Amino acid sequence: MTTCFNTSFNTFNLERFPQQKNHNLQAWDAADQYLLEHLYEQHTELKNKNILIFNDAFGALTLSLLEYHPCAVNDSIISQKAIIENISSNQLDIKKVDLLNSLSKYKTTYDYVIIKTPKTLDYLRYFIGSITHHIHSNTQIIVAGMVKNMPKVIWSILEEKIGETNTSLAKKKARLIFVKSEMKPNKPSPVQTFAQENTKFKIFNHVNVFSKQSLDIGTRFLLQNLPKLSGINNVVDLGCGNGVVGLNLAVLYPKAKVTFTDESYMAVASAKLTCEFNVKSLENCQFLVNNCLDDFAPNSVDLIVCNPPFHQSHSIGTHIALQMFKQSHKTLNKGGTFLVVANRHLPYYSHLKRIFGKVNNLAGNAKFSIYSMTK
Repeated sequence: MTTCFNTSFNTFNLERFPQQKNHNLQAWDAADQYLLEHLYEQHTELKNKNILIFNDAFGALTLSLLEYHPCAVNDSIISQKAIIENISSNQLDIKKVDLLNSLSKYKTTYDYVIIKTPKTLDYLRYFIGSITHHIHSNTQIIVAGMVKNMPKVIWSILEEKIGETNTSLAKKKARLIFVKSEMKPNKPSPVQTFAQENTKFKIFNHVNVFSKQSLDIGTRFLLQNLPKLSGINNVVDLGCGNGVVGLNLAVLYPKAKVTFTDESYMAVASAKLTCEFNVKSLENCQFLVNNCLDDFAPNSVDLIVCNPPFHQSHSIGTHIALQMFKQSHKTLNKGGTFLVVANRHLPYYSHLKRIFGKVNNLAGNAKFSIYSMTK
């Protein structure tokens, strides 16, 4: 797949992250190109303007606008690392961008707010609420996305939260929405909670967390079948989300160190809230925003439990799961256990067998399998 990204601003080599061989997905889409074409028509007006970029997955927008010293906000550490690596590989100056995560506080008022449509619309609502006091009546707000990823409710959200909208013609299946800043009062969406069934646990969820209103059926099935193993001193809840799995592991193995890790800042913050409410002490709990198991020491963990994602933003694929599987094998101690819950239709069994040699089907139902592997 080509990595040469041509825009009126400049030409870059742009890679997706995590990097993978023989992939067929670009690190940008037609919505990025459409938006940049529009911005270039007024590029002389961008000088000395404060620009905020929301949800730029791999840096297509950030690199193109780097000379204007933009601020780029993401919930994903993978996206942040992609922006950093793409800036570095193109010999550009990382000091020209201010990288913020989804829970950061904004530092100024913005003249341009550029939004790539996120997968989670509650996250869009949250972002709009968070910038209410950081825009002015002349702020240009532009939303870009592929038509297939822009449900009609997006227009309702924008008009309710910000102001009147105008929409471009579709071009290469992409569309732009221009929003008039009417200075409506908003607040970021609050953290949601739900009670884990048949327990006294309260589970906390920021807006960009998977299944934030109740247990998803895969996690429920996993929790019903967690085994009690011996010799467990170090545990990882890989792709922890709201932390419900790690919380139950901390109860099952009260003397073990439990690490909650996810690529989402909001997920790890949710997991920490979940544990703070339900666990007497966080002495044995660690919370880490990370790309899978990057930087974990080899042969350092006794048990890794994972409900792997099969999408990255709007893109569907198994590459994140495969990275999790390979890194889990490296990170486990000899004799350590890897537990995976997966939809039965996903081709994980053959991948796990190739990596671990033997796969035990710990439990299964009509929709899910729980695989257990020993290193």
